[in-house]
Amino acid sequence: PKIAIIGAGPAGLTLARLLKVSAKIDAIIYERDPSPTARSEQGGTLDLHTDTGLAALRKCELWDSFLRYARYDGDEKTMADKNGTVFVHMPSGNDRPEIDRYRLREILLESVPEKCVQWGRHLREVTEDGRLVFEGTAQKEGPFDLIVGADGAWSKVRGRLHGLKPAYAGVSGYEMEISEPAKTCPHVDKMVGSGAYMSASDSKLLNAQRIGGGILKVRSWYLCPENEAKETLEKYGKKETFEKILARYEGWAPEVLELLKQADLNSLRHWTLYELPVGSRWQHQKGYTLIGDAASLATPFSGEGVNKAMQDSMELADLIQKSQDSDSLSLDEAVLKYEEQMFPRAKKLQAVTMASKEILFGP
Repeated sequence: PKIAIIGAGPAGLTLARLLKVSAKIDAIIYERDPSPTARSEQGGTLDLHTDTGLAALRKCELWDSFLRYARYDGDEKTMADKNGTVFVHMPSGNDRPEIDRYRLREILLESVPEKCVQWGRHLREVTEDGRLVFEGTAQKEGPFDLIVGADGAWSKVRGRLHGLKPAYAGVSGYEMEISEPAKTCPHVDKMVGSGAYMSASDSKLLNAQRIGGGILKVRSWYLCPENEAKETLEKYGKKETFEKILARYEGWAPEVLELLKQADLNSLRHWTLYELPVGSRWQHQKGYTLIGDAASLATPFSGEGVNKAMQDSMELADLIQKSQDSDSLSLDEAVLKYEEQMFPRAKKLQAVTMASKEILFGP
């Protein structure tokens, strides 16, 4: 079958790799980024779980590549309040290795043929007859037997299946980096440890996450109107925006505020979080489906996003392969079966994530 995948994130790349390995299918990935390095700053570190993300990597036959970059001490977690009083500390175990998002993408990219990914293809429309129309050209690609939307929060393929748009999650924030914490602020370096440190109080959150090279990503999250974080940065610039962020945490313990004060101002960027309703689903349509965030977008407060995405890819690839090997299961039936398995699983993860968000940012 001819299969098109929209989006070269972890979900799309995992699916392409698995289709190649298990079903000998060469899918084509269309990606809007102009090149593989266009978004090197995106995301921090990912905590992959045994039955989902890690299982998918094993099926992709990429375990050895993963081990080159995995950090087995990266799952240490400390949770504190605004006074710096620690109420949870989990030392690192060995079953939840961490990997930087860009490294995971690199490993997956290297595992698919070069011609598999077409860069700089910004999807404009998905037609009723299984064709794709891209920005800047009238030419259509296809028809395809299956178009898989792995195109994230603002998925164009989703629009073919249902009209739901992501809603603002009520939470926005900023991210900065501390590039050499061991050298410039050993006290902060020690406080964060090898994994993540989180301080939550008053419907606000400050967290720091260790990524490769010892760097710390520091993020500040709070409740605010949808465009406030973006507009503040645009209007006031980095220095004044930083002062405004700091003012929000007035009265917090000095050692907790050091997370912000030691960060590099030049690295300041904003984040606005969106989500789809818990349990949202679509009426099955032959020739189209969704995986990852495109199928069930949630906030990052439970660490399930990439694991769920890679499990989606694994289950879909597995069923497509079965449809190739069997006369009794068609491609369309395989996709329908994937959706029926995925919907309840996604609903559960969305509910867990929503509960985490409410605990962190509720009254």
